[in-house]
Order: sequence, then C-alpha cells, then structure tokens
Amino acid sequence: MLHVSSNFDPDISMKSSNNNGRLWSLVSSDVETVTLNEDDQILERMGYKTELYRGLSAFSNFAFGFTEVNVLCSFVSMYGYGLATGGPTVIFWGFAVTFVFNTIVAYSMAEICSAYPSAGSVYHWTGQLVPVSLAPLASYTCGWANFLGNAAGDAAFSYTWATFLSASIAISGGEVLSTQLLCLISIAVLLLWSFLNFFRIDTVGSFNHLAVFAHVGAIFFIIIACFTVASPLESTAWVFTEYVNDTGFESDVYVVMMGLLTGVYCFTGFEASAHMAEETHGSRTSAPNGVINTVLATGAGGLLVIVPVLYATANVDQSLNGTSGNAVVDSMSYSMSNRWACIFAWVVTVNLFFAGVSSVAVTGRITWALMRDNGFIYSSYFSVVDTYFQSPIRAIMFVFGFDAILLLLTLNPGVGLAAFYSIVGLCAVGFNISYAIPIAAHLVFSTEKSFPLTCKSLGTYSKLFGIISCIWLIFTAILFFLPTEYPVTNSNMNWLCVVMLLVLIVGILNWILNSQYLFTGPKRIEKEVRTPLLE
Repeated sequence: MLHVSSNFDPDISMKSSNNNGRLWSLVSSDVETVTLNEDDQILERMGYKTELYRGLSAFSNFAFGFTEVNVLCSFVSMYGYGLATGGPTVIFWGFAVTFVFNTIVAYSMAEICSAYPSAGSVYHWTGQLVPVSLAPLASYTCGWANFLGNAAGDAAFSYTWATFLSASIAISGGEVLSTQLLCLISIAVLLLWSFLNFFRIDTVGSFNHLAVFAHVGAIFFIIIACFTVASPLESTAWVFTEYVNDTGFESDVYVVMMGLLTGVYCFTGFEASAHMAEETHGSRTSAPNGVINTVLATGAGGLLVIVPVLYATANVDQSLNGTSGNAVVDSMSYSMSNRWACIFAWVVTVNLFFAGVSSVAVTGRITWALMRDNGFIYSSYFSVVDTYFQSPIRAIMFVFGFDAILLLLTLNPGVGLAAFYSIVGLCAVGFNISYAIPIAAHLVFSTEKSFPLTCKSLGTYSKLFGIISCIWLIFTAILFFLPTEYPVTNSNMNWLCVVMLLVLIVGILNWILNSQYLFTGPKRIEKEVRTPLLE
C-alpha cells in the first residue's frame, strides 16, 4: 500500500493544531482531524457558502457510493448480455480486469477530490484544473456528461427494478408485465425515489445504512443459496474457462471486447461519494476515501456474486430464453426449487429499490451544483435549496422530469430492450467522459506548484495512474457505441448513437442559448500553496 503524508497550509485546509505530522493511508477513514467548522471554511475557501445539511459520517458517505453502484443489481441486470457476449470466462475475467483498472481510476480521482471537496465533483475539479480561459466550456462539458451519466443511471435502475418486479411476479406464478406497464412502473418508482429524497440528508443516510446491510446480506444469501440449494452445479473449468458467443459475430476478439461492458457497467457511478462532500464531515478525507472504498467493496462484492451465480447456471439456453424475461432469475429457477428462485428474485428487487434511492440522491447533487453555477436554463429557480429539509428538492424533480422522458424510449414493444441498453450505454459513457476530463486536465495543466498537496497525493504515481485511467476510460466508452448482435436489425441495433446525439443537441442548445452568457464555471481557487511531504 502506498502511504503519503502532508501538512496542509492553514490558508488552504484550515487545519487544526492536533493534526500536524499525521501519516495518512490512501484508504484510511480518519475524519477526526477536520471539524464541522473547518469543513465549512474549506467550502468558503472555494467560494461557496454552506447550504446543504452536513450530516454524513465517513461511513454514510461510503454507503451512498456503495449502494449507488450496487454491484449486485448492476450485475444481474446485465447477466443475460454477459452470457451472450463471451459467457462465463469473459464475465469473470472481464470483471476482474475492470476491477483493476477502475481501482487505478479511483485513486486518480481521489487525489483530485481531496483538493476540491465539492458537490460538483468532477465538474468542479475540471473548472479548477484547466486555464481560466477554458474553464467555462471544459467544466460545462464535464458537468453535462456527468449529469447524463447519473440521470441515465437513475433511469436504468428504475427500469431494471420494473423488470425484476415483473420477473418476481412471473416466477411467483403471475404473468410477465407488458412493455407499456414496465415503462409506467419504472416512472412511478422513480417518482417515489425522488419523494424519498426530499428529506434531509441524515434521514436519507440512515435509510442508506439499511441499504448497505441489505446489499451485503443479499450477497451472502446468494452465495449460500447457490452453493447449498442449486443443483446441478457447473464444473470449475466451465465457470472460469467456458466461452459462449451468441452474438452472431465471428470475431472472438470483438465479442470479448463487447463482454467487457458487463464489468464496466458494474462500476459506473463510483464518484458518488465525491458528490456528497458538502454534506459530509471531514470531507477532504471522507469523500476521496469513499470513492476508493466504493471501488474496492464493489470489486470484492462483485466477485462474491459472480462466482456462485455462474456455478448455479446449469443451462445457458434456459437462462437466455426463459419465461420470466430475466436471465439470472431463469437461471435460478432452473437450478433451484421454485420457492428459492422466488426468494432470490424478491431479494434482488428489494436491493434495487434501495439502490434507486441512493442513485437519485447523488444525481440531485450534481444537478444542483451545476444549477448553482447557472449551468441550466432557469437555474436560479431549480438551484433553490428547501429551507426546511435543506435538500435540493427542485433539482431532484428536474432530474425526474428528464428521466421520465428518457424512459418513454422503452414504450415501443419492438425495441424496448434495445432502448434500455442504450440508456445503460448513455449512463456508462457519460460517467467515463466525466471521469476522463478532470484526470486529463490534471495531467496536462497541473504542476508541482499549482496543484495542492493533499492527504491523497499519489506523488510519482500520479502521472502514470492518470495516463492509464484516461486510456481505459476512453477505450471502454467507445465500446458502448458498437453493435452487439449480428445481423443488425431495428430491434437489436445499438441506439446509443441516436440517443447520445439527441442529448448532445439539447446540451449544445443550452450552451448556445443560455450557459455561454451566464455560466462561468465553478468559482476558482487562484492561489494554492503546496507544502512538502513529511519524512
């Protein structure tokens, strides 16, 4: 493990006298060195006043990231896709490779997050790192991409919840819900998640603690159920080496690259802890730690889910063409008794509900941060924080309206599934672009004197990690635009290009008609003092 330490300059971190000379670990969670008052002073140093309620502990901050990513829900929503694009060997090893690269990305992001702990997260970092002349457009581009990633993630979670509800009903003896009903239910549950996020952050945070334990409990339930109840179990050789190509493409290299996207989607949104910085105690350490620990916990949890589910997948054809409409539920119904398969389906459905609440909370923060800096039309209205709940209620409802429109794409019975995958692609691409921009800006524009030394500074590893992160993020973003089935038809084509073009047009028009006149980017810290590492 890398260890670095630092003394913060008083003008930057408002340090207290009892934290001089402290050694920091890159994955530690020591928040006692920064008090509530000092958090507010750090925010004021960045040019903002405290408006949101600072009621999250370090664990609560991590909980938002862990439940926002929710590897169990992300994995099961993409399981059928993964089985068709490489099968078990690509699902497992592709996830492992993705885990390694996203850990590197997380460290690169944590280094910047510790310097600028703001609800704007990646968008705010970009505005700080690029030259003044580039700040408005660069931060707007990054913020818009991150908004798209988060908003599309909300929509993807709500539609996945609706499909799992349908599968749970079907496996319990009912009928599979129609495409139109799935769309309406997904919009309805998204509205409920939005209402739940009206409450003050400490109330939502307490709910999120329950979500963490439910998530972890569900993972252990799956492990126990798959290894003690499922029969027959597949062989170890099958789990780790079996290759399946159900795409129609002949190139194995192409199919493997497509299969990587299952793992990539499982890690989307891990910057969530950074968005909660202005509501977290000890934000300069808790927020970046939350980013790193979210990736580590997601990777470990994902491997614990993937392996038993693969062992319990005794019939790939049954999984891909079952009656419930969900590959993982059909896998369990084939290898377990109907009662156990029902329990499995409902456990995942409950966890998806928790994940949606967290996802909406995070999206509300990046949207509010952009509106605080006039990044949208009518920002002065939507950026108002409710005085009673101290929550960005108007920004949350703005996101709901955007997502409701996005979910209408799934209404067409012929292209509903393709539309869902386009929303998934929009989510992942938006996140990847918004992560790559500040990391690239840090690589190109930061110098030893201009970038403040923080408890998460990577030292000599900073540039290497940054280069690897940018290459990985751009490469995997491109993959989401490629077709996944051959021959390509209207029902299976990758509609992401069309969806991305539409939202880009909206973003460009917003810039031309509104933001280029009112949006100057986040307030900048024009002078930072870098202090040497302690021996």
